[in-house]
Amino acid sequence: MTEGKAGAGPPGYDHNKRVPEDVQRLFNTIAPGYDRLNRIVSFGLDVGWRRQVARATRPIEATRILDVCTGTADLAIELARFKRGLAHVDGVDFSREAVALGQKKVEALGLRDYVDIVEGDAMHLPFADETFDIVTIGFGFRNIQDREMALRDFLRVTKPGGMFICLEVSQPPAIVKPGYYLYMLYVVPLIAAALRADAKAYQYLGRSIKAFPGAKKFSDFIESTGWANVTYRKLGWGSVAIHTAYKPL
Repeated sequence: MTEGKAGAGPPGYDHNKRVPEDVQRLFNTIAPGYDRLNRIVSFGLDVGWRRQVARATRPIEATRILDVCTGTADLAIELARFKRGLAHVDGVDFSREAVALGQKKVEALGLRDYVDIVEGDAMHLPFADETFDIVTIGFGFRNIQDREMALRDFLRVTKPGGMFICLEVSQPPAIVKPGYYLYMLYVVPLIAAALRADAKAYQYLGRSIKAFPGAKKFSDFIESTGWANVTYRKLGWGSVAIHTAYKPL
């Protein structure tokens, strides 16, 4: 599958259609080197951003947390560490390779009693209604095909009064946009190629970042699916935002 125009995008990775099988194949391909490339391309800032997501969970005395699109479990692990054994964290991702790596990481860190990583679809979560106090997602939402369906399923599995936290890209100020997109669309794929990763996959990720709505528009979209008290806070010179919302009582 290709994007609409010849040369408009890498074969098989259409950031507009986000065909689940293609996105799954993409993340299976890049999973082994994904953590290292994240550190490099974000200049290590992604570590601090995940810590801020964990700190944002303070208003809720959680015993169960779900991390959707958990990838190799970095955010799930950060949440478990922050809660110091007081909350169990379930991570779910549809990339089998990422799940396997996440499970190994959890085991190596001695967190098996506090974190479970399983395969699953963000649009059809394999959990019962009103199971979790908090649902999080970090840098995975823009890759979901039906975003409205996903948000409504997140709402379904959250307890009344529970919290949703989304760490996702945003649109930076106009003054930095040209340089930012030059970096994401052209420099990052070159870095990926130099590290023997799939450059086309990182071209897709760059295009998905450019196409994702700004923080205000995305907050309005979250609210339209039934979430309440939606707020956001920008980070990384406006290139990233943490969105928080609550399930009505």
